[in-house]
Amino acid sequence: MMTASERIAIPFEVFEGRLTAHDDPDFWRLALTIFADEFVQRHQEESAKGDWALVVGACSHWMWPHKARWIAGGGFAYPVGFHQDFPRLDWTVILLYREGCLRPAKKLPGKRVRLFQIAIPSRTLRHKQAAVHTRWSTESKSVLFGFRKLDGKWKCVAVSDEKVRGPVLEAHT
Repeated sequence: MMTASERIAIPFEVFEGRLTAHDDPDFWRLALTIFADEFVQRHQEESAKGDWALVVGACSHWMWPHKARWIAGGGFAYPVGFHQDFPRLDWTVILLYREGCLRPAKKLPGKRVRLFQIAIPSRTLRHKQAAVHTRWSTESKSVLFGFRKLDGKWKCVAVSDEKVRGPVLEAHT
């Protein structure tokens, strides 16, 4: 479990201008907090040399959203898109990790960046569940995160590699 000193702030204001009236800002805050924790944990476990970045985007075009299911945590539309096994994103935000902070960037600083790619579904305001597709550039497999709105509050209820990592703990927003 991470301590407050190991946490990094997410510049949520960078995302606010891109969210539509159909996107739930509470969902985005929770998801981004969890993914920032994932990012920092990985950064601490591996060599911190080189450039590290988060590439976060919204996806409104899932492949066969009503025919393919991920059954964990009560079931979700399987979050797979149309672009090389990673969803095609409607828009992206690049956040570079430098000196313990995530800072927005217009482009990646080169080809050898360790990327944590995150595809968050759009239109989350009208849904009570959402599956997020993530992938590290250093690995060939993706990790799926399942979120469900319970009693008016979003919670991460499933992770596709939960047997290896254990459950995701609640984010401290």
